[in-house]
Amino acid sequence: MSESLFINTLAFEFSKEPKIFYFSNEDKEGVSLTKLSHQLFPSNIKEIFPEITNADTIYTSFDWELEGFLPLSIEFSKENFSFIKRYYNRAIKYYFTSRKILVEPTFIKDNQVWLRSKDATAKNIKDCVVYDRFTIKVNYNHFLNKPEIVLSYDRQAKVYKKSVAAFLSENDDKNNNPFENTSPLTVNPSDLLIRVVYITYYGDENEHQKMQVTKMERLKEWIEKGEQVDYNNVYPIINNRIGAFLGYDDDEEEENENPFQKKNRYTKYLKKIFGFKKQFLSPKEFKAIIPVSDNFTIVQPGKTSPDSKQLIFGKNKTDIIPQRGVNNGPFKQPRHNNIQMFFIVPQEHISSTNDLTIHLRKGYKAFGGLYKYTNVPISLAPKNYNLAFENTENPLKEIEGKLDAEDFSSGKFLAIYLTPIGKYAKVKEQRNVYYKVKEALLKRNIASQCIETDKMLAVLQSDAEKNKDAFAYTLQNIAIAVNAKLGGTPWRIAVPEYRELIIGVGAFKHTDTNIQYIGSAFSFDNTGAFNSFEYFHKDELKELVGSIESAIIAYRNTIANLERLVIHYYKDMREDEVEIIENMLYNIGVDVPVFVVTINKTESEDIVVFDDDFKEKMPYSGRYINLGNSTYLLCNNTRYSDNNTRRIESYPFPVKLKIKCHSDSSLLTTSTINGLIDQVYQFSRIYWKSVKQQNLPVTIKYPEMVAQIAPHFTTGTIPTNIGKDNLWFL
Repeated sequence: MSESLFINTLAFEFSKEPKIFYFSNEDKEGVSLTKLSHQLFPSNIKEIFPEITNADTIYTSFDWELEGFLPLSIEFSKENFSFIKRYYNRAIKYYFTSRKILVEPTFIKDNQVWLRSKDATAKNIKDCVVYDRFTIKVNYNHFLNKPEIVLSYDRQAKVYKKSVAAFLSENDDKNNNPFENTSPLTVNPSDLLIRVVYITYYGDENEHQKMQVTKMERLKEWIEKGEQVDYNNVYPIINNRIGAFLGYDDDEEEENENPFQKKNRYTKYLKKIFGFKKQFLSPKEFKAIIPVSDNFTIVQPGKTSPDSKQLIFGKNKTDIIPQRGVNNGPFKQPRHNNIQMFFIVPQEHISSTNDLTIHLRKGYKAFGGLYKYTNVPISLAPKNYNLAFENTENPLKEIEGKLDAEDFSSGKFLAIYLTPIGKYAKVKEQRNVYYKVKEALLKRNIASQCIETDKMLAVLQSDAEKNKDAFAYTLQNIAIAVNAKLGGTPWRIAVPEYRELIIGVGAFKHTDTNIQYIGSAFSFDNTGAFNSFEYFHKDELKELVGSIESAIIAYRNTIANLERLVIHYYKDMREDEVEIIENMLYNIGVDVPVFVVTINKTESEDIVVFDDDFKEKMPYSGRYINLGNSTYLLCNNTRYSDNNTRRIESYPFPVKLKIKCHSDSSLLTTSTINGLIDQVYQFSRIYWKSVKQQNLPVTIKYPEMVAQIAPHFTTGTIPTNIGKDNLWFL
């Protein structure tokens, strides 16, 4: 077994000679200056401003000498890195813009370069120009103690070929009678326009290779600046809403739901960044700005414990593969014993329901039936509980009427809902119907399992035509999710029980509802056994933080004689919004050591690790890279070094971990850090919605799932009668 790991960074050395930069404590009209707060002040700034304080602001032209600006000799060093990074970023931007290439700042002020994509598939997207986007991040590697360039390949961007003026005119024509509501449009087309690009031409404007994208703006902010907008030369960037409006397929939401990608992203990613490096970063002109290495940085990995993959299933059997281990039955059966199953289905698919009933109860090929995976009988409810609805566009009224007409107090009921509308339906109103049906069942304390009818029928047809058994694995997923929703435990982590509490905290900013901030806190013990969760929605961030803090302190009493508290924290908010949350987590008032593990996806603008000795380039599962500054990159996939005969299921990118213990940093020993990384790895293996391993631990996966669902409910929150000790959202 050989491996040769490297990361997508290019190391370089700081200039050994100091450089003269120019500063003023006053802005200068008509000159492009960089504004500096105290975090960006050079370490020797008091040589020219002796009375300066952290409350002050200064301005710099960097190395451009200006009248009235004071010169200061600055060493290129770690102590001055924040300032030097801004200097490098400006130079990088000029390097590309002088070549008529669009460069835009990311949300953390790095340079994102837009290049017209040369992919064959990109050329076939109707009415769109596709751009490859690359982020060049000037970084300091705290493990190697040297600066580096992080070169990452971001998601592609699609720009509509029709201008904003043409887009609005074309769609206004569909609604040209103001007195009759006959338009198929459910939104105002202008509300879909968020980001746009401004394009100028320096040749024949019908030849796209001669057009120049000069800038990207948020249209609303552009207008608010009071600037004149030439709508004939401004073009929409396709976002999810415009894409759905125009009928483009965009599976970004579905990818977020299941982060495993069947296509190998590693090889595509590498091809892109190698090509970019050769074309732009290897030439002497760029190296005159930053003398980067010719090769990406080689790294030596750490390894999670071999035992961290072990899971315990029914009959006390252990396995590392959930799909195989579940055939031993559940580790723990549901807490209910009088479970009755009924069906909510489209009228036209009653016959399909009969087949599904047989599959669920008696089995289907490799699937052994619900009883095998729950270990409790699930009987059919009396037939009057079943509903065949007629309105497939919005069955909510029919479903609620039927639910109100029946008595659900005689046991625990499980609804199998064959939905004609999926959670990823392109039209928002249809997606809301899906969630409202889920809510209607929850209000009546009915567990539910939704199955998209069209997808189910397509898989069954494919199985029949090709003699396959793909639907057996779908049924396995359904069975383990049903067990968990009914209070059971499909499997647990194979570790000794320890007086430890693990709490997953998710904090999100929601833009589709009036609720600005949402969050939740999930409680587990160290074996992965789920305790309960709390969900919060607040318009004020400080209120959200206070709610999360109260929940964590309350969980403190979940385990007697608690020895330590571990918080897995995931954020989906801007950096300036999360500081208040992180301060609370680091300083929370409990009387045991508190370890905070911040977990981030590495989808873009970040570091990825590759194995050069493997054709597919994805490293072995369980490898992790020390990036310094208590930060680690964890590979979490199904390429196992001790199981080379099993195929790789998918190609998720690694996750980034940052580990802190503010109560006593001396507790962060090598052994403790390794154990905390192992724990993140283990908690990604108890995702009970699928038999496939995830690359994100459930401690942050579950908060994200709840945050995606609950805002769609009537009140924007979870019905109050629903217990917080079951995983209804799976």
